[in-house]
Amino acid sequence: MQLQIDVSQNIFHQFAAQLRSITEVENNVLKVKAAFGEGKFTFYEFPNQLELYHLASYSKLEMSIRSQNPIDSEWLLCNINLSNQAVEKTVNDQAINIQKYLPSGILIYTPQTQVFSASPAHTRFEIALVRFHRSFLTHYLNQDLPILANTDRAVIYEDLNYYLEKSLRNALQTSNKISAHAHLLGFMGGVIEKLQQRSADVAFEDLHPEDLKGLFLAAAYLRNPLALDIPSVNQLAETAGMGITKFKTTFKQVFGTPPIQYHRKIKLEYAREELTTQRKTATELSYELGYSHPSKFTTAYKKQFGVVPSQA
Repeated sequence: MQLQIDVSQNIFHQFAAQLRSITEVENNVLKVKAAFGEGKFTFYEFPNQLELYHLASYSKLEMSIRSQNPIDSEWLLCNINLSNQAVEKTVNDQAINIQKYLPSGILIYTPQTQVFSASPAHTRFEIALVRFHRSFLTHYLNQDLPILANTDRAVIYEDLNYYLEKSLRNALQTSNKISAHAHLLGFMGGVIEKLQQRSADVAFEDLHPEDLKGLFLAAAYLRNPLALDIPSVNQLAETAGMGITKFKTTFKQVFGTPPIQYHRKIKLEYAREELTTQRKTATELSYELGYSHPSKFTTAYKKQFGVVPSQA
């Protein structure tokens, strides 16, 4: 089963039209017919041109989705893979397996981006989509985000941390639409905060066929927060199959920070989750993460989050 999706148009209506033979429509829910699997695709519409889509399904059929955000589109899309099953994506003609190279994350579709997703038959998968108009950003920020101002064909990736996933899960699980809207705004606020931390002067370039896969491969070596010995920038560039200058530029373009700072961010976000859930103390984390003294961990934590660990 092959679907063609235009990000600038309502995604639920496109799914309903193209899956009419294997689904049944009930209000804003598409239910998979038993002969073809189980599950549903739900659409939530909120004020200020903000939309949430949730696809949780077991399909007996092989599924592929080719999504395109037109060059003149005023819409952006966050694609969040919430499944444990690997979902292969091809971004601007380059295959990327998000689950293989990185944990579930947020892939942002900017204008002129093309993404191809494939899932084999007899697979369970869960995906959330957040579609929002540029006017949504100006409504809450009074301006467009610099990072999204001139990013045609740019691939933007953000990690799905504990707080973002919790807000998104709460939005999907509540039956109260007001509460769902509040949780979704919390999720979007977190995503926007991450994007605001990115440098506005990043020079976006059209990545070459193997470049994007190489960047995700290199980033995988930085994902373990407990790794005390990580590859050098030279080694990471070699993993990505790039020269050092190009690697530094394109890594920051996709992930928002230079490689070493990205690893530091991963460590501190891990620490915040451990502190929030009260699994470990700040002192335990400081040594576990390789800091020579708890005071150094406290300084790094405050610089990243604006509060000391005891306020987590």
